[in-house]
Amino acid sequence: MAIITLTTDFGWSDYYVGAMKGIIYQISPSSTVVDITHEIPPCNVLAGALVLREIWRAFPPRTIHVGVIDPGVGTDRPIILAKYANQFFLVPDNGCITMIHQMYQPEQVNLVMNENLFCRPVLPTFHARDIFAPVAAHLAKGLDADMVGPRTEMLRMLELPRPKDSERGTLLGRVIHVDRFGNLVSNIDPEWLNRHTARGGGVNVRLGDLEIGPIRKTFADVPVGKPVAYIGSAGLLEIAINQGRADQTFHAGLDSEIEVR
Repeated sequence: MAIITLTTDFGWSDYYVGAMKGIIYQISPSSTVVDITHEIPPCNVLAGALVLREIWRAFPPRTIHVGVIDPGVGTDRPIILAKYANQFFLVPDNGCITMIHQMYQPEQVNLVMNENLFCRPVLPTFHARDIFAPVAAHLAKGLDADMVGPRTEMLRMLELPRPKDSERGTLLGRVIHVDRFGNLVSNIDPEWLNRHTARGGGVNVRLGDLEIGPIRKTFADVPVGKPVAYIGSAGLLEIAINQGRADQTFHAGLDSEIEVR
């Protein structure tokens, strides 16, 4: 029994997610459809890329991951089916696949061009229902990936902010995501931290001009209402407030600077 996951920025107040599922079940009624999230901030491709990076390893081989964060819907932007680590990713070619591509080489990538698999008519503002959903369903029924369209080696990648070493000998990173708890997720991973400490750097964290403190294990390592830095579930350095919201408390958000020293 095939598994299809859905990650979108559609929210739950409209019919969009339900329409996608209806098409999937018409074509492949035995499929299991798993809602990962439909609360990606509208048009935030980076946030979608981060979610895809984190969820795929929780699923068995040959799961079909559909990611629709698609500000270019209806334009000539391609739709791709990419296979990484024996998992399939059906996404617009707008960088949604960037973080997975950083970890693995694709086994194959196909342009989704076989119109015989699409719903009719295809509306230019709802490719999620008219292209993504039916193609995912046909794949779930056993369609070979090469049947969706020709192979390609051209993929669009996001230009992700990278940590860097400062002239002061500190490690500088940026907030790349704010989760629903207001936690600030940075682009600094343990590899960067290990390089920093190997050169004699410390592990005290600052958010802009604000001192957060040393990197700890979990929220409860500080009193309620106090800030804490830790390595989160995505394997990235995060800043939180124990039982509070770091984004609101510190008036911080995407691209805020984080410093480790």
